[in-house]
Amino acid sequence: MENKEIIEKLRDDKHYYGEFGKMFLSNSDIKVLRDNPEAFRLDTPTNENLEKGRLFHQLILEPEKAKDFPIADVTRRDSTYKKFLEDNDLDFALKTSEADEIKDLVDWFMNDNTTKVKGMKEYLFDFDAKFEEPMVADILGHKFKGKADCISQEMIIDLKTSQDVSKFTRNAPYYYYDTQSFIYQTLYGMPMVFFVIGKTPKPIGTKPGSFTYDVGIFNPTPETLARAKEKVEHALYHYDKYFSQNAEESVEDIIYKGQF
Repeated sequence: MENKEIIEKLRDDKHYYGEFGKMFLSNSDIKVLRDNPEAFRLDTPTNENLEKGRLFHQLILEPEKAKDFPIADVTRRDSTYKKFLEDNDLDFALKTSEADEIKDLVDWFMNDNTTKVKGMKEYLFDFDAKFEEPMVADILGHKFKGKADCISQEMIIDLKTSQDVSKFTRNAPYYYYDTQSFIYQTLYGMPMVFFVIGKTPKPIGTKPGSFTYDVGIFNPTPETLARAKEKVEHALYHYDKYFSQNAEESVEDIIYKGQF
């Protein structure tokens, strides 16, 4: 199958996250291979933060898809909530109040006309912008995949939410946004920038109900990308050692060693 056909198939989340997509490595795999190789290729349970992030992305980038986003109309995770999960074949779902937090955030972002937000939206909603754009390529001798939130004006834009935007640069390596930048810039051949929106409303003025959110724009430095490449190489060492066709050892035989 040629790359063009592969990319078209990966547009469907069913294939991107399913068995077909597992033919390729991703940034999520890099994190697991470095932090906990035993968990490589195991299903990762979702949680409140992941589901909030997914809803946030859909409301902004894929609003038609967001109409079918599963939300439990409950106030507590009780028997009614469990029944909702069973009826919808889910392991987790946002409660109405949790989903409303994200809807309020998106409503603010889409309707705010301050200079800081208007500039972001000019890039995101440029008439040539492409959303959820997949790509595959060989990186360091391995097949990788990615799906960009937005490609606009020869730039990869990734949307993130954060509890504290001011700490984004400090936390980026922990969340592997540095390796994501290295992988995506290699995949797409263009620079990457993160549009970050705070999740905590901040009151403004004296009028009740008036609030704003912090926003930030961040891009990786050459030094960050160089360190990220080393992290990817370390992850690929684990992949080749335990999971490749020529694997020399079983992941079950890992022994952590060190001195103290």
